[in-house]
Amino acid sequence: MSFQVNVNTGTKPSPRIVAANIVVQHARSTGNPNASQALAVTVPTCRVDQTGLQYEQRRSSGQLEFRFKTGILRLTLRQSIFIANSLSNCAQNIWAKHEQDHVLDNQQIMNRMERAIKADRTLQSILITPQWRPRRAFNTVQETIQSSVGTIFRDFTTAAVRSRDTATAYASIRDRIRRQCGS
Repeated sequence: MSFQVNVNTGTKPSPRIVAANIVVQHARSTGNPNASQALAVTVPTCRVDQTGLQYEQRRSSGQLEFRFKTGILRLTLRQSIFIANSLSNCAQNIWAKHEQDHVLDNQQIMNRMERAIKADRTLQSILITPQWRPRRAFNTVQETIQSSVGTIFRDFTTAAVRSRDTATAYASIRDRIRRQCGS
């Protein structure tokens, strides 16, 4: 068995209605370019489970070394949607639809993660063509896996947010709210 990535795209979350300043805080944390005016935001999280990775050890020149030899890296997507309580129910529903599009974007991103992980040079040297490393570096290597996968995920989600949350898209949402909600 070789190295594999197992992806769980999670479930579609129900929106949480919260104070507008909470929405803004979450929008800032996701890198949303319109964070200061955000009325709704989807916050994706990728959980990285390394417990399925198997490693081997050897003693070389009196030093204990290890490398990952096989196993499964499990990724799980969790998402939360936050919508401002200052909006009417009608406007909240329109924003909820927009945020569900973000949810679908993030689920599609998860399906791209395995390829991106296998293409990442740092992760290749750990998981694909593993190099022997000092055993004392085990925790550091695990942290590197975590941070590298996190960076890939954040780069994908940030690009998706910037692509979907354009000035034109926001103007369209505001126009739809004016037409359908009367405000």
